Amino acid sequence: MFRKRPIWPRAADILRSDVLELTGDILNWAAAGVLFPLLLLPLARCFYADETHRFYNTAIWYITYGVVFLIGVWFVILVPRLNTGQSFAEAFSASLTNQAIVLLVAAIVFILGGPQRVGRLLAPLFGVIVQLTGRAVMWLLLVMALVQFAVVLLRYVFGVNEIFMQESITYMHGAIFLLAAGYALLTNDHVRVDIFYRDAPPKRKAIVDLLGTYLFLFPVCLIILWTASPYVARSWAFFEGSADTSGIQGVFLLKSLIPAFAVLLSMAGFVIAHKAVETLKGRSG
Repeated sequence: MFRKRPIWPRAADILRSDVLELTGDILNWAAAGVLFPLLLLPLARCFYADETHRFYNTAIWYITYGVVFLIGVWFVILVPRLNTGQSFAEAFSASLTNQAIVLLVAAIVFILGGPQRVGRLLAPLFGVIVQLTGRAVMWLLLVMALVQFAVVLLRYVFGVNEIFMQESITYMHGAIFLLAAGYALLTNDHVRVDIFYRDAPPKRKAIVDLLGTYLFLFPVCLIILWTASPYVARSWAFFEGSADTSGIQGVFLLKSLIPAFAVLLSMAGFVIAHKAVETLKGRSG
């Protein structure tokens, strides 16, 4: 007689898959309904006639979001590769849900003092998060160098091949690149190829920073979040690990740094855009 395979492992896998799917949906809605509208706070400030009227400024911010949202929908419709396969009813329902979340966020922003006040609170907060993360992961450079030295010593002197240590170098390199990118952007330590920017007056630099942030940086970050979600979810679904049994069984954790990279880069962009608007408004950034 053959013993029946217990049903509870399959049930546990189904439950884990459902939980991961629900978590992914929550994160996607948070990105679309909270993160994306908040990123538009500095841009909306460009259209404020009087920053003391928080109701009108909140309305301008919401209208700015609506215009950008419609442009994004139009872009998705025109590009076949971005077709989500949703029916019109599903897309309409998703849009209504998104609008409901944004209206809730707008109400909270209004209660907290208006978009201009919230923007001034978020900019230093995002800056601290990005800087602390970047400075923390930079210590991995020293650790990575020491581990690499140990790997070479063990392999060529003692003839010992440590897969775990070798893979840890890849993990640390990935963490440094992904988690310190926002810090490098914020401190202007990234590679900048320009001809006119360096000697330009402050307001011209502010215009370049503002346009570059909203035309290039934020769209790329949002696309990364959108496309990386299923990729990371599949890795978490079966806790993807190393192909070698003696390697690090945490590839799913390494892949989770991709959306973290996009969020940190967005935070850095928010700070840059906020400083640019401050400069254009005639304030010291």
